[in-house]
Amino acid sequence: MELRIPLDEAVGALRTTGTLPGAVREVHGEAKAVLARVAVHELPGVSGAVRAATRFTGPVDVRVDDEGIAGRTWTIVVRASHPVVRLDLSGFVTDAVRSALASAPAGLASVHSADGRTVVEVDLDAAAALVPLLLPAAQGLHVRVDEVSLGATVLLRATITG
Repeated sequence: MELRIPLDEAVGALRTTGTLPGAVREVHGEAKAVLARVAVHELPGVSGAVRAATRFTGPVDVRVDDEGIAGRTWTIVVRASHPVVRLDLSGFVTDAVRSALASAPAGLASVHSADGRTVVEVDLDAAAALVPLLLPAAQGLHVRVDEVSLGATVLLRATITG
């Protein structure tokens, strides 16, 4: 099975389901990367100090780089920077990603900071186990995620067996 979805359609679906907050704006893709502007002060759960500081400084540039798959782990790297104010936002981003993944099934992804960037490692086997939950028609089928990538097109390639 192969799903190729233009990034703008994926963003629209995420907005419709409420998964992508309205604070995430101007989303576009490049080869192996997704870029966006984020009004941090509008994100849910942002502390009062961060909310106040970012309200006056304006949106933050966020870049999500697809680092590819090694073994059964897909790695993406998130970097956030302000176009005018030089701030290291990696701790804030790491905490935000960790909070967003808190409701995900255990073992799906790990998040850590490294060299001013947030590194997210997704276990492809744990991700494949979610497919029957998301697509009831896949109940009883074995799904193996073979490839996934972000960019101007979102790609998911999987092998499905009965």
